[in-house]
Amino acid sequence: MRRTILAASLVIAACEGPDEHDHPTLTTGKQLYEHHCAPCHQQGGDGAFLKGVPPVSGSTMDYRQMVEHIRGQSRQEDTRMPTFTAMSQQEAGKIAVYMRHAFPTP
Repeated sequence: MRRTILAASLVIAACEGPDEHDHPTLTTGKQLYEHHCAPCHQQGGDGAFLKGVPPVSGSTMDYRQMVEHIRGQSRQEDTRMPTFTAMSQQEAGKIAVYMRHAFPTP
């Protein structure tokens, strides 16, 4: 029971956690996606419909739009997605490149 509560707490914290970017061992787009995005958007990019988390797989956003969206620019204010304003453009770019390759638009 405690493990279930702890796991649920970690998922919620990851989705709504602080704009934390002190992670020097995470260098690839995949590692960064798994750290920042997968807790909410899932490992396969499918999102969580019942929680209101949209899929990122099959996104029609281009590279620039993805980077801006991740960093909180050009985004609707009522979104529940955390704003990663402290994330560098380079880091957001690595995530965007990974997502384009891992979850291509059909």
